[in-house]
Amino acid sequence: MKKELIFIVDDDISIRRLLGHWLNKEGYGVLDFENGEECLRMMDKGPAAICLDVMMPGLDGIEVLKRIKKIDNDVPVIMVTSKDSVDTVVEAIRDGAYDYMVKPLDKMRFMTTLRKGLENYGLIAELKRTRRELKDKYIFENIIGKSKGIQRLFEQIDKVLDTDITVLIQGETGTGKELVAKAIHYNGSRRQGPFIDINCGAIPENLQESELFGFEKGAFTGAVRAKRGRIEMAHEGTLFLDEVSEMGMQTQVKFLRFLQERSFERIGGNKKIEVNVRVISATNRILKDAVEEGEFREDLFYRLAVYPIVVPPLRERKDDILILATHFMKKYQNETLKKINTISHEAMEILTNYRWPGNVRELENTIYRAMVSSDSDIIDRSCLPENIREESVTEVDSQEIVQLSDIEKNALVNALKATDCNITRTAKALNIGRNTLYRKIIRYQLNKIFPELTRHIKDP
Repeated sequence: MKKELIFIVDDDISIRRLLGHWLNKEGYGVLDFENGEECLRMMDKGPAAICLDVMMPGLDGIEVLKRIKKIDNDVPVIMVTSKDSVDTVVEAIRDGAYDYMVKPLDKMRFMTTLRKGLENYGLIAELKRTRRELKDKYIFENIIGKSKGIQRLFEQIDKVLDTDITVLIQGETGTGKELVAKAIHYNGSRRQGPFIDINCGAIPENLQESELFGFEKGAFTGAVRAKRGRIEMAHEGTLFLDEVSEMGMQTQVKFLRFLQERSFERIGGNKKIEVNVRVISATNRILKDAVEEGEFREDLFYRLAVYPIVVPPLRERKDDILILATHFMKKYQNETLKKINTISHEAMEILTNYRWPGNVRELENTIYRAMVSSDSDIIDRSCLPENIREESVTEVDSQEIVQLSDIEKNALVNALKATDCNITRTAKALNIGRNTLYRKIIRYQLNKIFPELTRHIKDP
């Protein structure tokens, strides 16, 4: 596996050697430069991250940062300086720095920041690669994914395209069952014929029969003219029965007879109408359970389920979440008038670990909402709905707590060094009370670093 290449840019050779030693021990490749001009000339090497000193002879770090971002806007740049200046921090972050550190560097914090920067850089690269691949490899009539489950689904669709076998599509709400039905129709031998759908769950039971089979003029009160049913409209094409488990028992009897004879009569008529249709049905229930509960005819079940296809839920195809999210960002750019192309690493972790009870439909709505909520060119944690943030169990939060405590400990160590462990001056410099400082010294066991603090811990 190719090692990730890290650039170190600092006029202080001791810093270059120290960082180089840390990075080499962690398995990274390293190139170091004593000035910004050398770094810029070597950018074609493709660094995965850059550690850049602010104060250098010639081009200063801020100017080098600006030029780096013109070459590769995504590469994470960690700024390093011996002087902690708020103005410099603000300018560096505004110009695209990933993070900012003050010398002397704390190894744990530096390595944690670097790893997070590399993860973010890899995520951006994956998003860009995904956008290219979405054009062909992972799309089948808007069914998007590369997971094993979705590839298996593609294989099943391929096998039934040029047959008239009756297909039953089962899957949770929002998994894309209708997309599967359309993929079968529009890529199969009946693509030139109509695709007629009927949602059995959205039509009252007493109207299902007339919707499917049609009626003749005068068949019932209000039938002022004859009307073709969905079956007749689907001639030479595909009839898609969505939520087929909600079909009423009386309609089930008549539809079973149609499947056996391939002909039917309109309500109020006595003329046999023969049609040539392919039947695809879908349900979010386990239809076999409905049969056992007496809510669905067993003989009709076997007629509909000649070739069953199960669409996997999103929680079982987590590899597809990034691909789908990228697709939806692109889909809603024009509608939201926002060129959002990136999801932060933290937000992506939340999306990946959420259970998605509403499946792909819920993910699409979430991305759309996040794009509307975003005030920048990125979807971050704050853009996601509160319920998703709360219910998604991620490792991000604990990682951030570790990093924040590392930062606090590092600040305490630097302040104590600067004041020669003078408690009063240290507390004043950190703008905290003496008792608070004592508690933090105990918490971080700083007396092991500064033995002279032991007397304060024993007798504060």
